[in-house]
Amino acid sequence: MNGPASGPGRREVLAGTLAAFALAACRGVPGNRPSAAANAAPAAGSAPRAPARAFSYLAENRLPGTPGGPVHWISNGRLEGFLDRTASTPAHRILRLYASSVLGAAGIQAFRLGNYGGAGRRLVWESGPVPVRQQKPYTVDPQTKMVSCPWDTTAEIDTSAWPEGFYHLVLTAGGAREHLIPLVVESASLRARTVLAFNDVTMQAYNRWGGYSLYAGPDDRSPDRSYKVSFDRPYLDFDEPDNHDTPLVRAAEAIDDERVSLGYTTESRLAARPGLLAGSTAVLFSGHSEYWSVPMRRGIEAARDRGTNIVFFGANSCYWKTRMEPSALGRDRVIVCYKSPVLDPVRYSRPGLVTVRWRDSPSRDPESLLTGAMYADLHAVGNFTVGDPHFFAFAGTGASRRQEFPGLVGGEVDRVLPGYPVPANLRIFAHSPASGDRHRHGWADAVMYVAASGAGVLNLASMNWLPAQASPLTPERSRRFALKVTQNIIRAVAAGPRTIS
Repeated sequence: MNGPASGPGRREVLAGTLAAFALAACRGVPGNRPSAAANAAPAAGSAPRAPARAFSYLAENRLPGTPGGPVHWISNGRLEGFLDRTASTPAHRILRLYASSVLGAAGIQAFRLGNYGGAGRRLVWESGPVPVRQQKPYTVDPQTKMVSCPWDTTAEIDTSAWPEGFYHLVLTAGGAREHLIPLVVESASLRARTVLAFNDVTMQAYNRWGGYSLYAGPDDRSPDRSYKVSFDRPYLDFDEPDNHDTPLVRAAEAIDDERVSLGYTTESRLAARPGLLAGSTAVLFSGHSEYWSVPMRRGIEAARDRGTNIVFFGANSCYWKTRMEPSALGRDRVIVCYKSPVLDPVRYSRPGLVTVRWRDSPSRDPESLLTGAMYADLHAVGNFTVGDPHFFAFAGTGASRRQEFPGLVGGEVDRVLPGYPVPANLRIFAHSPASGDRHRHGWADAVMYVAASGAGVLNLASMNWLPAQASPLTPERSRRFALKVTQNIIRAVAAGPRTIS
């Protein structure tokens, strides 16, 4: 596949990445053959490069995109892998790849997601053939049923010259054999940024590679589920990233407005560094951000109370309380969620960290205090129904009171539930009838409130809000409306606190 025609793309980035592959070659894992430029580049662990120019998503998206269809995500033992970090951070730009294959060798491609004139992605970097062998079998902890891969390093990838953003790292081995690894190149700073948070913790909770997830075991029975899941394993092929992250990234990066400055991070980084959002104008959660540790929630609440706007472009957010633990590869790579106070071994020693729903005992702290509306139904189907046409997010849509938009309310939905506390100035701007598994005549409540700091918190209350924007099954009128509302919200929250009401 050819790289981009211009801009800081493949040729420039190779100078920064091939040195790391040359280092890997010393261990018997060669990358591309080093060029003169590569030989001049510093090796891993040497002095840092001079600071790069300030990142602009607008300038990045003016570069030519890379045409092509979606990645065929294969994870069947023939070719698969994972990284030692889900985010390339300012302090750790060199990532280790752990890959296993029966095909002998693989290429590696890095696609940055964005708008790119409608292309939707750009090939930022690619390697030559990298030898990949079949690795040793995974292990399953007999007590927690946690799957881990004790694999050897296949290669090291230096992302120092890659533009920040959301990525698909793709392993290729001829034909349609492609394995996808989600990755975020985190912003050098999140101050004064509108931050997109990749839902890596929630993704890993649902990941069934090796037969186990936080939901079920190999026989699909809940009692056989894992109590802990590890990032030290590949992702089994599923559509979580493209359903819930890609539409948000592309909607945000299609906004042509110099006043919007985007930043990028992950749930696991927000859990590990609760103060990471200090000085950010806003944080945007995609359609599915369900698993939150105590440090993550407290960090988000602290950011709100300092003036950072918060948007939940989905539903069922901040639902399960988790703990993060280290794995053999590093800190915060194990997600703990027993989902029962009886099963959790810290129920007596640390009751505030027991992994149950946030709304449950022994340390009840309903998520509605943060999110406004809260999870109420699943497999719901309904029409997004405008409640207040004068609400700022509906500007330019021509929406009228009680106007309906099919396809935008679906999956899991939130509503204002009786008996649970909510912020005093909570405002319902859309009240949408919806029929789900639990309530045949239910509804979804899209809400907003303003904290004492002036920060606004919005919840779109439907898991299908973002996926519907990319689905051909959604009526065109609904897709246009949802995109406009999404971009109106991003523009508004990017201006900082006290700018929306």
